[in-house]
Order: sequence, then C-alpha cells, then structure tokens
Amino acid sequence: MTFATAPALVLDIRSLVPDERYRGLPESFDRLRPGERLRVVTEEDPRPLLRRFQLERSGAFEWIPLESGPETWVTEIVRRAANVGELRRLGEALGWDHDRLDDLAARAFAARADGRPGSARLLWQGFSAGLRRHIRFEEQVLFPVFEEKTGASPDAGPTAVMRSEHRAIETLLGAIGAVMSLADPAADALRTELLSLLRGHNEKEELVLYPGTDRLLAPEESDALVARLQEQPAIA
Repeated sequence: MTFATAPALVLDIRSLVPDERYRGLPESFDRLRPGERLRVVTEEDPRPLLRRFQLERSGAFEWIPLESGPETWVTEIVRRAANVGELRRLGEALGWDHDRLDDLAARAFAARADGRPGSARLLWQGFSAGLRRHIRFEEQVLFPVFEEKTGASPDAGPTAVMRSEHRAIETLLGAIGAVMSLADPAADALRTELLSLLRGHNEKEELVLYPGTDRLLAPEESDALVARLQEQPAIA
C-alpha cells in the first residue's frame, strides 16, 4: 500500500456563525480528486460533520483528527479513490494509516537532515500523536473484538504481544521527541531502533491481525469498526 496525498486546502471556519460553518463543506469535499484533502479548523467539536459524512459519503473519505479542543479542533478529510457507500475493511483502513504515519516520520527526519529543526519537531509531533491515536484505537476497540471472537487471552495471546510492543514503541517516541530538534546523533540511532520495531510489529498486524479480524467479521461489522476509528479523537 502506498500513501500519497496533495497538500491540504485549509478551511478556517471559526469566523462563520454556527449555522453556516459546515454548510458548504460536503460540496467542497465533492470537488476533490482522490488523494486531495481538506483541513478544517473550527472552534467546536466537528463530530456532527463526521456523522453527516458517514451517512452521506460513507466509504469515500478518510477522517484524521489533528487537534481536539478544548478551544480549537483541526481535522483533515481525505478523498478516497472509492465510491460512496463502499464498505471498508479494517486491514485497508489501518494499513492506510500505517502508510500515512510512515510518511510523516520520514518527512520529519528529512527536515532534520535539511537543518530545519522547527519543521522536524512539528512533523514528529504529528507522527507521534497520530501513532498514539492508532495504538489507542487498537487497544480500546480492535483487540477486545479480536479477543472476543477468538477466545484469545489479553494476558497471554497475540494481543498481549502487541500491547507489549506498543509500550516499547511509546517509550521510543518519547525519547526521539526529546532530541528531535537538537543536533544530537542519538535521534538517528533511536530512529533505527524504532523503525526495526515498527517493521516487525506492522507486518504482524497487516499480515495476521487485521486480515484475521476481517475474516471473523461480517463486512458490515468491519465497516462499523472503521467508523469507530474515524471517531477516535486526536491525542495532544
């Protein structure tokens, strides 16, 4: 799976009266080509807009919360190369998020190598927050479903391994974040360690956990879990 998108079209709707804020957004989305995105900035929780998209444009969009209040909400809505009404599979949706996050991490270290520490720090913050959100969805939603369907123990089964690796990943995210904008060679060594861990971890998820869960669920059930992924708020 390859992740590639165009720069976002930013729509700051905070100055509009509440009744007008979301009125034209669905039509703006409809004018996007696959891979193009809207970045919506508002001063209120945009979940009513998400519910509208889930009802009227299901299957055609990715929903990425970047900031979740309490004063400002920032959300990216990406146009998918899919028809409205297409049911989503977990493996496809979570694999796409892996690719999105890998792209952010690569851009962060490219900025660092180019001598742009401020950009590197911001990109890494976006990657770290996005990966922590991804992990939270897996541990709060996906793993319990997998355990219920398979009878696997959360303490000794495959999800126990995933949880243990998540803790190691989170430790590395924090360590890299602490030195990301500094001329510290430790960041590169830590990145190599993180990439090695993520490579094996994501492979297990994409080749075993995700497709295995999709096989256990009806298509409508998988699609409903993708909707719950979209509903996961951003992590500060």
